[in-house]
Amino acid sequence: MDSHPPPSGSARFSVTAPVSTALDWTGRVLFRPFDLGKWFALGFCAWLAWIGQHGGGVGANWRVPSGADGGLSRASQWVQDHLALFVVLVALALIVAIAFTLLCTWLSSRGKLMFLDGVVHDRGAVVEPWHRYREQGDSLFGFRVVVGSICLVVLGILIGSMVALLVALDFDHDPGLATILAISGFVLVLLLPVLVLMGLVGVAINDLVVPIQWVRGCRATAAWTEACGLIARHAGTFVRYALLKLLLALVIVFISCCLVCVTCCIAGLPYIGTVILLPLYVFGRSYSLHFLSQLGPDYAALASRADVPPPTSAATPGGEAPA
Repeated sequence: MDSHPPPSGSARFSVTAPVSTALDWTGRVLFRPFDLGKWFALGFCAWLAWIGQHGGGVGANWRVPSGADGGLSRASQWVQDHLALFVVLVALALIVAIAFTLLCTWLSSRGKLMFLDGVVHDRGAVVEPWHRYREQGDSLFGFRVVVGSICLVVLGILIGSMVALLVALDFDHDPGLATILAISGFVLVLLLPVLVLMGLVGVAINDLVVPIQWVRGCRATAAWTEACGLIARHAGTFVRYALLKLLLALVIVFISCCLVCVTCCIAGLPYIGTVILLPLYVFGRSYSLHFLSQLGPDYAALASRADVPPPTSAATPGGEAPA
């Protein structure tokens, strides 16, 4: 691939124009013409791309039933009587949870590249892209594990500090105004900004690192370095993009909730729900790709076009023949 100079850092790019382009491409991919086989295959790639990353709202309205205090007391007594067994069970549960999380992260890392490929090339393929994106997917998996581990450590330190602050201020016995202000300040000044930053890192990985990997055929660390350079050169553009993406995400969540209610929660089922909500997934992916395609000739391949043929096994992920 020939190198191209990046566009000027002062150039302004539209964050709204890709919305209409993404809507049009979503209609083409899914409805012009309608292909049930492609719909289900692309839906599988979308489900794989987001596996383990949706909360689903389970337990959101959980309440302690009346008369549960006695059960909690008995459970506490059982733990005291069988402390060694309890520790072993907790350790096993933690190992299983970590293993399941790693498995989902590994699958979704490959799935993100597969889904992007399907959206760009207007096709529903599973087996061939699964093998073709093995190297990039494994690299993305390792990168996400490292980033996620760092986020967990930072979050654990902050939460631990907040608990220590609560204990030091004797919050249970004297939650005075000064104590409440101190806790509120801790949350607003430290915890909330860190959570926002973690969310932005997740957006950068999905909307920049994954597409750059697809275009370059490179490892995730190299794609992250390039993504940071793009953000540095077009900081104002990415701020507007993040704000509009937040608004679009709220609209998508609202539509998703309505569809879940209309379908009697069928749209909330794994895979089936993704197939039903596939237009939302395709639009979200298309929007980020059409936005990124504005930032320079190197990213033009991300703009979904009917005249771009699907890549072959001898081609690079971006669809160009290797030099």
